[in-house]
Amino acid sequence: RPLSTVPATVAAVLSVRLDPSPGSQDEETLFVTVDGREERMRLHEYDRVYSIPGLYDEVLGRLEYASPAKVAQLLLGAPGIRPGAVRALDLAAGNGMSADPLLGGGVERLVGLDLIPEARDAALRDRPGAYAEYVAGDVGEPGLVAGLVAAHGLNALACAGGLSHIPVEAFAAGWSAFPAGSWLVATAGEQMGGPEDGPYGAYFAAERDAGRLGDVHTERFVHRRAMSGQPIEYTALRARRLTA
Repeated sequence: RPLSTVPATVAAVLSVRLDPSPGSQDEETLFVTVDGREERMRLHEYDRVYSIPGLYDEVLGRLEYASPAKVAQLLLGAPGIRPGAVRALDLAAGNGMSADPLLGGGVERLVGLDLIPEARDAALRDRPGAYAEYVAGDVGEPGLVAGLVAAHGLNALACAGGLSHIPVEAFAAGWSAFPAGSWLVATAGEQMGGPEDGPYGAYFAAERDAGRLGDVHTERFVHRRAMSGQPIEYTALRARRLTA
């Protein structure tokens, strides 16, 4: 199945400068010139960034964004996995950058979910056909994920970089809708190795201790570069649901 790409004409109308000033990820700023007009925006002003075709791909490419590839590598390399039988929910799917390595690795079906309607619009615009369905909604909304799991036979949850922006209670509600045997692969800024590592570390440790989570694997990696050039480290987690 051919994968869609951002139109080649984008490079002709985009001129992008990144502000290398030190600061948090939420403060990172870029300047983009589109058709002769320069705008200043924060990278995490997703509604504005996603509205310009190709902008997010351009910036994250410069910053060596590695989470989508890491998620695909861990999911498709899980013990006993058959990529052609993987039907995954791409959580916090954004403009669909995470779809490229997943579909390229042989994932059979991909469903997108993001809180921001502009993310859905950008993914459908830039990567038509990548998602069997893309929903703008809250992963914690009662029945939402359960409905997607049932409709598409989902057996995996992938979340490239977005876990840090999702309350653990909302994530837990969505993940609980997946059947036994489903795989989870996600990346986040916190360690996630144990209860001392923040809310997600505590949640996954409790799930493991209760016998609901197995085959847990975590590793640190460089999620991307900051605009200042410094590496930003995240934890990648892979685990399998043991009980429904």
